[in-house]
Amino acid sequence: MSRIIDKLPQPKTKAPVKVIVATASRTGTLSVYEAMKVLGYKTFHMKQCVHESGVPHMEVLAEAIQARYSPLSGIKRYSRPDFDKWLAEYDCIVEIPYFLGPGLLNAYADDPNIKFILTDRDPDKWVTSMNSTAGEIVTKMKQFPLNVLHYFNRDLHKFVMLHKVIYEAIADGTVPGDRNNEAAMRRNYVSYIEMAKSVLPADRLLFFHLEDGLGWEQICAFLHLPTPDQPFPTPHVQENFRSNVRDWLKPRIQNAMMTLAAVVVPVVGSLVYFGIKNRSVLAGV
Repeated sequence: MSRIIDKLPQPKTKAPVKVIVATASRTGTLSVYEAMKVLGYKTFHMKQCVHESGVPHMEVLAEAIQARYSPLSGIKRYSRPDFDKWLAEYDCIVEIPYFLGPGLLNAYADDPNIKFILTDRDPDKWVTSMNSTAGEIVTKMKQFPLNVLHYFNRDLHKFVMLHKVIYEAIADGTVPGDRNNEAAMRRNYVSYIEMAKSVLPADRLLFFHLEDGLGWEQICAFLHLPTPDQPFPTPHVQENFRSNVRDWLKPRIQNAMMTLAAVVVPVVGSLVYFGIKNRSVLAGV
């Protein structure tokens, strides 16, 4: 089966990966993403994927997840050359490894030039945070009007499909509110952290708990870099997440509504016209 990654053009240049932040979503990843940019890294994160890189990267990420977690998809799993091609312009990868399980971590673990950062948090708090953010997106995309509108805007459609495959992977196909949802998410989260700690080399791994604090002191010491003369990026709480998502969705929803209207209005007008015409014809019979 031909894959989306195979159709991407070969990168003209490649930035060797230097740091991989294997931390799961909702565990300080956006703060670390912004911190790594301050430190001079070209960093790829879910925000970069959706907000800036757009449809091609959303398609590739969704395909990589399906290849990993959906055996019936028939998609060949991604390997190191695939990841190198996809992420060629970035030297720091944040959060994305979490969506791909051991696939990406195994691909890079043996590279002596790469350092790894892994943060965890209380599993129950993590489940609550995920279902209050990504879980809300999954719930809303099943409801009107988003369940209809996403078919009328390409960005919106790819966004919905990406979050669908992500959530299915981390929640074993359950959705928020299902009886087994929270247990499945907790189990998969704990399993991921244990897998990452076992796969990643201890001498090149910075591991710490989010509850113990997150700041320049841990990261800069580990990377042997000077501490920036500015505050560490503020953690993004749930309301900030919702605000960022709303800001991204708003123009695409508006575009989808206009596209839908452009399709529906002529159809309704035609139906009304032919309805009146048919009544006129029948009246003369």
